[in-house]
Amino acid sequence: TLDSELSYNIRGTGTIGSGSTASPLVLIDGVDGDFNKMNPNDIETISVLKDAAACAIYGARASFGVILITTKSGKSGKPKIELSSSLRYTSALHVPDQMDSYHFALYYNAAAANAGQAAIFSDETLERIQQYQAGTIDYGTIASPSNPKYWIGIVGSNANTDWYHEVYKDWSPSNEENVSVSGGNDRVDYRVSFGYLHQNGLLRYGKDKFDRYSLDAKIGIKVVDWFRIKYTSKWERQDYNAPTYLNGLLFHNISRSFPNYPAYDPNGYMIDGNVNNQLVNGGRKSDQQNFYTQQMAFIFEPIKDWTINVEGNLVTSYQNTHSVILPIYNHDVNGDSYAASWSGSYAPGYSSVSDYNYKQDYFATNIYSNYIKSWGDHNFSFLAGFNAELKKYKTDSGYGEDLISSSTPYLSQTQSNFTAGGGTAEYSVAGFFGRINYNYKERYLLELNGRY
Repeated sequence: TLDSELSYNIRGTGTIGSGSTASPLVLIDGVDGDFNKMNPNDIETISVLKDAAACAIYGARASFGVILITTKSGKSGKPKIELSSSLRYTSALHVPDQMDSYHFALYYNAAAANAGQAAIFSDETLERIQQYQAGTIDYGTIASPSNPKYWIGIVGSNANTDWYHEVYKDWSPSNEENVSVSGGNDRVDYRVSFGYLHQNGLLRYGKDKFDRYSLDAKIGIKVVDWFRIKYTSKWERQDYNAPTYLNGLLFHNISRSFPNYPAYDPNGYMIDGNVNNQLVNGGRKSDQQNFYTQQMAFIFEPIKDWTINVEGNLVTSYQNTHSVILPIYNHDVNGDSYAASWSGSYAPGYSSVSDYNYKQDYFATNIYSNYIKSWGDHNFSFLAGFNAELKKYKTDSGYGEDLISSSTPYLSQTQSNFTAGGGTAEYSVAGFFGRINYNYKERYLLELNGRY
């Protein structure tokens, strides 16, 4: 789905306990982050630390390596404006070629015979399948002989449906726009950028889409030769909207759909079992995430090659997920509607609403000093510092069933099984760290790391 995120590792698969993760620690401008949510146009450099020394400096969360990302800053010179726009097309990869219904039925009957069972598809059905493929009949199913009010069902139908093509588009367009303004002089530099990404999914019915917005502003001020200030403000937003059924048994059911079963009945209605009915009419899910980052850094250089950094960071995250299941309806031979089971898991006429809200405040303070000195062929580097982090979480959730009206799919409109939950939590960590590097003629190296 469009809201899926890239997973990655740089030190192999984790094996410490069930459910453990081997994901590296990602630091964006020195702050714990996720580059799935970044605008790639804002990235200046990416560095990967995969040795054990990374753990000593960055703590236990760096056990599987560290990815350091630095975003772009302004540069001295006249104001520079950059604009970019791109249009891309996406298609599904490795889509199976579905067998035509006649050969499918023959194989199915052969499998039944090998198992000592009676034929699944009757000779009468096989004949209708051939007539449909030859174009001598235009209906993909008939009324059930045992119950003429309803259509005959899967094994008695005679259509020739490519269900992968029925559910997925051949291609889908997406677009991305970026604009940035940067500049500066020997005292002040700045950069402001805005990015927008719109992605369309591949569903033929029940549109799914993803939007990402990013606003990044960075300013650097050289107060005096030995004192600089850096300030960064970031806003990132992700909006995902899709049919609720997309997270259900859709992919499972497509691969199990028989090609002889039609997508529509002879009256033009989506037939019982057509997954597109649930994509279009079965409710939608929306997920919105917002990330606000504020960073302030003071950099002192009392003497040449000795720097002292004092940094403060605040990241506030919000997430709201709203998921709705609405009743779906099928139609009988006469065109009269009747309630159907949603995903085969809920009783006909079932409806529900669930809401989830999440907020996180992340505070981080970094104070560290670095000194570099060389005496002839002997080169030394000393690093020492302090780090403190605090995370505060708050969640709220609600669930209810039996909507009063499908046109108002909100918790306040549910009539039964209402439940609510939520809670708060805090996590904090603080540590001192240090590192000494020595090399002789850039050939003989020594590195000592420690963290408490």
